[in-house]
Amino acid sequence: MNKITKKLFRYFTVLALFLVTIVFIGFYSVFRYYNYRYQEDLLKERAETIKNQLEAFTNATGHRRGQGAYLRFLDDISMADTYIIGKDNGMFLCGNAALEKEPSEKILDFADQIFASGLAQQLKERDQQGNRAIYLGFPIEKNDKTTGALVIYDTLTIDQHSFLLAITILGCCLLFSLAVSGILSAFLARRFMMPIQKIASATRELTQGNYQAKTEVYDNNEIGVLARETDMLAQKLDAARRERESLEQMRKDYIANISHELRTPVTVIRSSLEAICDGIAAGDKLREYQEQCLKESISLQRLVNDMLELSRLQNKDFPIEKAGLDLLMVLDDALRAIRIIARAKEIRLNYHRPQSEWRLDGDYGRLRQMFTAALDNAIKYSPDGSTVWVKTWETSDSYGISIKDQGCGIPQEEQQHIFEKFFRSGKTAEKGSGLGLAIMKSIADRHSILLEIQSTYGQGTTVVFTVPSKHF
Repeated sequence: MNKITKKLFRYFTVLALFLVTIVFIGFYSVFRYYNYRYQEDLLKERAETIKNQLEAFTNATGHRRGQGAYLRFLDDISMADTYIIGKDNGMFLCGNAALEKEPSEKILDFADQIFASGLAQQLKERDQQGNRAIYLGFPIEKNDKTTGALVIYDTLTIDQHSFLLAITILGCCLLFSLAVSGILSAFLARRFMMPIQKIASATRELTQGNYQAKTEVYDNNEIGVLARETDMLAQKLDAARRERESLEQMRKDYIANISHELRTPVTVIRSSLEAICDGIAAGDKLREYQEQCLKESISLQRLVNDMLELSRLQNKDFPIEKAGLDLLMVLDDALRAIRIIARAKEIRLNYHRPQSEWRLDGDYGRLRQMFTAALDNAIKYSPDGSTVWVKTWETSDSYGISIKDQGCGIPQEEQQHIFEKFFRSGKTAEKGSGLGLAIMKSIADRHSILLEIQSTYGQGTTVVFTVPSKHF
């Protein structure tokens, strides 16, 4: 039994003992109350019977047989001390019979209260021994006049034999209930701890890296909620682990790609320079080696610039120069720059420019770079002789630009990673650093432009730019 189970068992046991004590005290109090109440009611019933009989004797004409004996045995009939007081504390006469019994001063005072009110009286107090004592008094009337007072005095006691028997039976029942409660408490404590132990076991598995662990707790209560939250945490940790592994693999692929991209131009430049230094290259050959070095150095510069550019754009503290401009003019500029590449692959650029102006506060160079990168990708991944569509539209609260190609498209499973640094699709043979889309996304974010990629593998890709109206 673990610590929490022991604690729960102790709590249940203490609660059971508390309830047993309350039940015992309650039973004892109720038993005493109703025992005294029963004795009072019984005494009142006898007193009223005696009163009625005495009035019958008093109102009778002549001597009634048996009244003397009745008066002599009043104590036995009432089973208490019985007094009959005549008016003005005289002797009460019942026909020709009289009850000769010396009352105490308290009895006489109590009788005076009955004569004064003409009504039945009752008095409860403690006697010298501390027992409950009760005085019952009734007026005795003759011809509608109070001629005497019936006073009955008794001490109320509990039948010890009956009381002990009842207490014994109750105690046995309570002890049995306490024993059963203890067994049930241990069972319920263990049952209560079972889902918690399952959750703890699943948590241990999670800390050891097993993110497939499940609590297998389906209770419809707070513990069930905790179990479901733990299972959700396991799922998220597993997803994070897979994503971390994916990012780590992407990082490794990026390093491999960058290493390859760097190694090739560096190797070409080195071999060309070695040939020049060794005097192997001369005349037209020297010119060819020099041009090759220049070409490879430009490629190296472009790669380094892309990395630096992305680092700057993702730094929120790095400022960009915004000024009022026409967004359509920026798009026109990007299209002019890209037409040379499009003509080399005989790709048609289908674009109809609106006559209006789209005013925007932005960095002209960065926005041109964003559109140029999108157009360059569309042409790069499109087959020779295909078409790239550039469309524009206006709504009540935004302007939109889309660039659609007929290229290879992006597989569905890769689309969630397309804006991540270093990502390159494994379905294409085109070279690149994997930074182009990340740079585009960073530029769009810095201008609060919504950038979306809609692509179907094998059918082409559409890049959509949406500029909210609040930036106009």
